[in-house]
Amino acid sequence: MRQILEILIATACCALAADQTFEVASIHTRTDGTGDISTLKPFRFDFSGPRMTIENFRLSDLVTYAYDIQDYELGGEPRWADIDRYNISARVPDGAALTRDTARPMMRSLLADRFHLKIHTEMKEMSVYALVVAKGGPKFRESPPGAQKLLTVQSKARGAVMTVTNGDMAQLAGQFSKRNSVDRPVIDKTGLTGTFDYKLEWANDVAADADPGVVSVFTALQEQLGLRLQPARYPVQVLIVDHADKPSEN
Repeated sequence: MRQILEILIATACCALAADQTFEVASIHTRTDGTGDISTLKPFRFDFSGPRMTIENFRLSDLVTYAYDIQDYELGGEPRWADIDRYNISARVPDGAALTRDTARPMMRSLLADRFHLKIHTEMKEMSVYALVVAKGGPKFRESPPGAQKLLTVQSKARGAVMTVTNGDMAQLAGQFSKRNSVDRPVIDKTGLTGTFDYKLEWANDVAADADPGVVSVFTALQEQLGLRLQPARYPVQVLIVDHADKPSEN
């Protein structure tokens, strides 16, 4: 992941090939500058053939999407990057079908061209949780050959249920990196390779504290999957924003 990020950044600093840019892209600001989004449309990010539509994304959201990183892996952005929100409509020539992955290099080009984004990476030591195997070993099975890759998360009144097939440990760590009631990044230190099938059910912090019949994600990981989150400090590679401008609308 880290090597890939370095390659992406090096690519963004160079001239991008024609097939790595949108044919047409329009950007419109959707905020009054205060961060109040109560009167705005819901968030939207979808693809339809050669078209991409994004609504109510901040610059920080666009950067984390473009470089396929988590929020905690981004730093140095100006204050307005977490306030101003944008609608973006873009397309490639007819006949090409956009996806989240194929559109990423095009978004990196758009950020450099329209937001004048300049970035670099550096290592930063931070408090994390190391995802490790608990005593007794893992409590899930390896995926059979040819298994479909699937991840679903269903909300419940007091928490959520996540069902995964053909998922690796890095994916599991990512699901709880400052998300889903976990307050720190999670680094995979299980040493488990390959892909696995499992189901995990947990409650949010408030429900777990109030009801002894439900468990927090920390307890759920250990009891249901045979894994645990161990506090630690690790150097993490982060993407630093050196410069960004508000885009002109069109």
